[in-house]
Amino acid sequence: MGLTINDSGYWIYVESEEKPSYVITGKYLFFSENQDRLIAIAKNEILNNGFHLAKVNSRLLGSNTEYVLCLYYQDDSRKYELAERHGEQYSDTKYRYWKSDEDTLKGKYSKEFLSKLDGADKQHSTEKTKEHP
Repeated sequence: MGLTINDSGYWIYVESEEKPSYVITGKYLFFSENQDRLIAIAKNEILNNGFHLAKVNSRLLGSNTEYVLCLYYQDDSRKYELAERHGEQYSDTKYRYWKSDEDTLKGKYSKEFLSKLDGADKQHSTEKTKEHP
């Protein structure tokens, strides 16, 4: 199984060549000042741990200093597994568990994050992912 990487100009998508057998309803979130590190985590999770889609922002938003990795899945059933891998392999990042697409579409973001964005950045941050409804 391989993967593809595409830069939309706003998001860098990392995708399995194999399509998921489940419906994506949200994502696990990782944050880091090191964009390459987040892309490496996305590749590892897709190639070795059964995930199929991830994205990392191409540029920093507003006055934020960290990039975000959205690792998409069907539910929050893998949050503890990822927390364990975070502690063992990804401890140089911040792991924020699960966020549903429903919460994203409702604009549920931390006040700290939103306070650092301008209007255009807010629009891009809340748009639906291209690969699922």
